Order: sequence, then C-alpha cells, then structure tokens
Amino acid sequence: MRRLLTSASSSITTSLVAIFLYLNMIFQRQLSSSAIKRASLTFFTKETCQLCTNAKEILGKTLQSPELKDKKIDLKVIDIMKPENSKWFDVYCYDVPVLHIMKNEEQKKPIKFMHYFHEDKLLAELKN
Repeated sequence: MRRLLTSASSSITTSLVAIFLYLNMIFQRQLSSSAIKRASLTFFTKETCQLCTNAKEILGKTLQSPELKDKKIDLKVIDIMKPENSKWFDVYCYDVPVLHIMKNEEQKKPIKFMHYFHEDKLLAELKN
C-alpha cells in the first residue's frame, strides 16, 4: 500500500511540475510580448514650410540615434495640404510641423511637439 501511495505521490508531483513549467512558459511569453513596445509617430507637415523642413531633419537625426537602435518605431508622415488629409489641415493649418508620439496602447492622448523640434527632447521622450 505504501509503495502504491509513493508511486501515486511521485506521479502527482511530476504532473504538478509539468503544469508549473507549462504555465511559467506561457506567463513568460505574455511578459515578453507585452514588454515589446512599439512607439508610433505621426508627423504632420506641408511642402512649403521651412519649419517643417528643419523639423524633418531633426526628426531624421533623432531616429538614427544609436540610443534608439533597439527601439521599435513606426513613422507616418501626413501632408496636411493633400485633399484626403483635410481633417488635419483644419486642425493644424497654422501649427505645422507637429509630431504626435504614442508610446503604448494604453496612452489616451499623444504627446505633441509643435513648431520647433529639439533633438535632445525628442530623444528623451522616445527613449522612455
């Protein structure tokens, strides 16, 4: 009887260890996938805008920074003068260049940079 109980106990322990390892593996996958952050940048601009040209150069330099090499960043450029972007023209016609930064899905409103971009401030915002 004792041998039977020991065998059953050993089998249960082995099963519990296997379940624990499986749950741990799933938990680690969830942690690693949620830890991957992808920043989303939207750059509002127009062709005939010297501030936009300057901001584009600063943004380009910032995105090439070695400090951001492991950071996943999506960049979308919107020319507010195009007819399909009339909504954004109405919002930013006198304010371009504008940059929206969304760091994660939980963020309710974008962080905004307007008119003058500074590489150190952009970098600080994107690193976090």
